[in-house]
Amino acid sequence: MTETQRNRSPAQLEILAKAREKAQQVRKENAELRRKEKELAKAEKEKEKADRKKNITERYSKLKEPKKEQLKEEEYVSEDDTEVEETPVVKKSKPKPKPKPKQPKKKIVYISGTESDTSDEEEEVVYVKTKPKTKPKPKPKAKRVVYESEEDQPPPQPHNPFGDMYDRMFRLS
Repeated sequence: MTETQRNRSPAQLEILAKAREKAQQVRKENAELRRKEKELAKAEKEKEKADRKKNITERYSKLKEPKKEQLKEEEYVSEDDTEVEETPVVKKSKPKPKPKPKQPKKKIVYISGTESDTSDEEEEVVYVKTKPKTKPKPKPKAKRVVYESEEDQPPPQPHNPFGDMYDRMFRLS
């Protein structure tokens, strides 16, 4: 035996064995309960899905089917002994209207009457030319503006309030 194991009496070993058996029994029961719970949850989900599917198909079929009015059937009594065949009435949809063709632009014509003595029926026809469409003028390109270069100007000198005191102290020059 190792140092960590204790020497147990036979009574203690018997009690330990009983406790192990009981724990094993409880684990089996819990595992069985969990398995049954999973099966129930799965069955409930399948039932809910089937109910939902049935409900949706019923509602969809009601939506897609046109409502049919129930007409009362009356017997037709005729004086003649002729048979009449019933044919279902089919509604035709209206054809789509065709778009109107575009009409070409007309030239403007001015008609002025002449005051000549020769005939009153003659008229003078004057054709007026329309202005041709002009293309829009292109916008002028932006011109580059060149300013005075900064190289010509000396860089600005920082303001020195102490004058050349530092130069003298540290013998900079």
